[in-house]
Amino acid sequence: MPIDTLEERYQGIMAAWLPDGVAGSIKLDGHGLKVDAEFSGRGEVSTAALESLKIVAFDLAALHMAVEEKADLPAFLLHDSPRETDLDGQLYDGLFRLVHQWEEQVETPCFQYIITTTTAPPTELRGDHYVRLLMSSTPAEKRLFAMEI
Repeated sequence: MPIDTLEERYQGIMAAWLPDGVAGSIKLDGHGLKVDAEFSGRGEVSTAALESLKIVAFDLAALHMAVEEKADLPAFLLHDSPRETDLDGQLYDGLFRLVHQWEEQVETPCFQYIITTTTAPPTELRGDHYVRLLMSSTPAEKRLFAMEI
């Protein structure tokens, strides 16, 4: 997986997700991959939000490359509650809308993206086509295995 291609996908995802101005970069040095993002025009973004954004955008870039068959990875991604408390509502909704936009661009989506969350997705993405399972910690019947483990 060429680093320049991964960096291009990462930059594109960050720009689509945060159109108000963000520059992203991925570099490989003797210490491993360095994923970075710099915001302009959005105001203050917390360190926790920035770290969450970078991780999720990097994962989506890898998924995008898998779909393009430019990476030996499955076209499958699971985000288990990607720190929605660190992201404001606009950023969090933007994640759902970005992936939905990818789905709409093709006749038959060739990737699977699962996100578990305690925060509802944007209103237009709450239908049965998108939300497959609603769970809750109480009562026990609403849990994944319908029991206390």
